[in-house]
Amino acid sequence: MGDAVKEEIKEAIKAYDKIASLYASYKSEKLLQYQLNKFISLLKGKKVLDAGCGTGRDVDYFNEEGIEAVGIDTSKGMLEEAKKRVPDGKFIHLDFSKTKFPDNSFHGIWCMASLGDVTKDDISKVLKEFNRLLDKQGILYTAVKHGKGQEVVKKRKYNDLPRLYVYYEKAELEDFLKKAGFSIINSIVSEDEGREWLEIFAKKI
Repeated sequence: MGDAVKEEIKEAIKAYDKIASLYASYKSEKLLQYQLNKFISLLKGKKVLDAGCGTGRDVDYFNEEGIEAVGIDTSKGMLEEAKKRVPDGKFIHLDFSKTKFPDNSFHGIWCMASLGDVTKDDISKVLKEFNRLLDKQGILYTAVKHGKGQEVVKKRKYNDLPRLYVYYEKAELEDFLKKAGFSIINSIVSEDEGREWLEIFAKKI
């Protein structure tokens, strides 16, 4: 990974630290109930990792559904907000490209939007780590912004702090997943607030 890109990621993490409470207020009501329920229905067990859990919205949902969820994030600010909002949730400050969990620790990994914070130089390493963490036939759900390339974006509602967005095309991300030891269950491009999202359900082979 180039020094410039590394710096962009560091700046993005700083931005997440600073906007955690703002982010929570915008995102707390945007529950992806259909996707969450489909994910739960595909699981062979009840242990789930929320990789890039942000302010804990989805960990809270999993807990309410009787799922043993662990949320991890690289932003300490996001995790502090998560612990306030979901006091009974389990949250750990970890980089999901190099976690400390044993092999086959989880039946599912939920990764909503967070792969869009990973450069394409590092995506294979992250997906291989996900594969290692999943039990046999474990389920992965991921959603990323659909498109080409990457850019640093500043949004007024988040105080114009810079955040790195990495975009993926459907065949591109499917290929990364297959090379990391996953089979594709379902792959669609959807739209939300004028932005296209690529959503993929995959299974560890």
